[in-house]
Amino acid sequence: MSLLVGWRWADWRQAGRRKISGLVVVLLLLACHLAFDGPLSRLRERTYDFYQFLAPRQATSNPVVIVSIDDASLKAHGRWPWNRGLLADLVDGITASGASVIGLALVLPEADTSPEGIAGDKRLAAALAKNRTALAVSLGNEATVSEAEPKAGWSIVGQVPDTLPGFTGLTGSLAQFSNAAAGLGVIRTLPDPDGVLRHVPLLWLRNTAQGVQLWPSFALELLRLYAGQDGYIARLNAAGFDALRMAGAIVPLEPEGSIRLWETSTDTPRISASTILSRDSDQRLRDAIVIVDLSAVGLTQYLPTPTRPARPGADIHADAIGQLLAGRYLAEPMHARTVERLWFVLTAIMFIGLSGMLAERVVLGALALALLAVTPFVFGALEYNMQGTLYDPLQPALATILVAGFEGYVLYRRSEQRRSTLARQFSQYLSPSVVQRLASSDTEAILSGEKREITILLSDIRGFTTMSEQLDTQEIAKVVNHFLGIATDEILKRDGTIDKFMGDAVLAFWNAPLDQPDHRERALDAGLALIERVKREDAAFTADGHPSIAIGVAIETGICSVGNFGSERRFDYTAIGSPVNRTARLESTTKKLRIPLVLGPGFAKGASMPVVQAGAFELQGFKGEVPVFTVPELHHDTSREQAIQNGEQSGGPALVDGSPLSPKTAPPDPALRN
Repeated sequence: MSLLVGWRWADWRQAGRRKISGLVVVLLLLACHLAFDGPLSRLRERTYDFYQFLAPRQATSNPVVIVSIDDASLKAHGRWPWNRGLLADLVDGITASGASVIGLALVLPEADTSPEGIAGDKRLAAALAKNRTALAVSLGNEATVSEAEPKAGWSIVGQVPDTLPGFTGLTGSLAQFSNAAAGLGVIRTLPDPDGVLRHVPLLWLRNTAQGVQLWPSFALELLRLYAGQDGYIARLNAAGFDALRMAGAIVPLEPEGSIRLWETSTDTPRISASTILSRDSDQRLRDAIVIVDLSAVGLTQYLPTPTRPARPGADIHADAIGQLLAGRYLAEPMHARTVERLWFVLTAIMFIGLSGMLAERVVLGALALALLAVTPFVFGALEYNMQGTLYDPLQPALATILVAGFEGYVLYRRSEQRRSTLARQFSQYLSPSVVQRLASSDTEAILSGEKREITILLSDIRGFTTMSEQLDTQEIAKVVNHFLGIATDEILKRDGTIDKFMGDAVLAFWNAPLDQPDHRERALDAGLALIERVKREDAAFTADGHPSIAIGVAIETGICSVGNFGSERRFDYTAIGSPVNRTARLESTTKKLRIPLVLGPGFAKGASMPVVQAGAFELQGFKGEVPVFTVPELHHDTSREQAIQNGEQSGGPALVDGSPLSPKTAPPDPALRN
């Protein structure tokens, strides 16, 4: 039976093409990662946010306390804006409680021209001057309001690159306030495109007619005053800011002059301004860095951060100060993208290389994919917790899963194609039910070759050689096709495997490629049905002008090698073994015994139905006489016919019902021997 031409060679070629297509997918994903690095950065930032959500920064000692001008304060002292004299009392009260530094996260650009306002402004200026205080300023490109100069001394190591953005305008408080304060710091924030504040600028550039000014952030200025420093040093490189040095500590900076916000799970202590103005002292203010902030409803701005949907600006300044004091920073290495892409490429190639083997072991394949996908998360989490280093595990893992999905789809399509090819090829030789079962089985193992017990059926047209010499080609074809059509129908109805057509003969077997415990019964039923149908249809066949045909059927059971045999270019799914040869020899005895069906000794030995020995013959290629059996009804009819011809009464047949064999009948007439 011709099966699949060059199956193994086709498999190798398909596997090669599949691996090449997988590598093409890897290259396409890598190209997309390079081309869409900007949009993918948002996904990367969300992953970094998730790190902080799962494991916030370990809280350390932070001297920051927030004094809130909250709703209770407005209720007790009137609506905002207050008279500056009241702010002066608040500053003095905080200082009296032992605070080290006071920062007013407020911009007071307008003067109060009322008599009470003028007096209040003077009082606030005096309070700012006699205490260690800092005021907020804001940089932008709008018109400058209340010009001011940085309070801190600063120096730059390296050249300021042209690509580094700078602002031209400044909005600050009244000159008398700015001059009185010991520090001025920028409170402006720059959220990411998705609105989340992840980066806190520590240094700002302002372009003026006199040159470039370096401004500290509000948090950095409070920390400078707290440390008692006069200034700081900034180091720049071709990309922008590199590091900041202050009080002997070096702070690594992002090129924009910022640090990543690394939040803690603890909240900064808050004290209502009304408590201070009531002259109630609070021990938490002693030696503290105090930030005075507006927190009343409608007067403060809230920003989303990596771990919280909304946080007031004072809390963000407090977290930044805590990071600077702890000396712990989050940083994305310059080689992070390279590591992510290299990891993806290596894991994808590894998975593609193993996909053929893993396809046959679904559980092992799923575990391998899970391991490859989880490993970058484990690595990223360890780097985050131990070093504060940020690597994105999500994109390499997703890319690996996409490659695995593509490989799975290709393997699925290949499997479906193989099933379709298998069904198409075997549909000519097997019944539809067997083809369906075979397609859902391990076809590689079934078709690769194995030894198993099968029952073989061989049938041909009696006297075909003489018939073929008398008929033309077309008539021969009609006779052969008529018989082979009947044989195919009856064999496939009983789920037999048609091995091959040999001229006017058909060879089939049962119990391969799938198990059929009743293979003997199926084969015998097919043989009897074949004989009966040929007889039944012969009248109609001859009525159409065709010659009458008679057939012989031989059936034998035995252990054979069944599988794909041939070369790499062509091979058949067939059975090889002594039982097959014995079946071919047995078929010739149907003529000598004048019965249409004979059974071999292998069949008779394990038969579940009664069989009778019809004779014994010496068969070519086999030593000694081989007993030949048939079913009782055929032997009975033949014995009676012979008795009538010989003028004798037929004797009863010797039955064989299972094993061991019953004694054989009397030796047949020598004329019947081969």
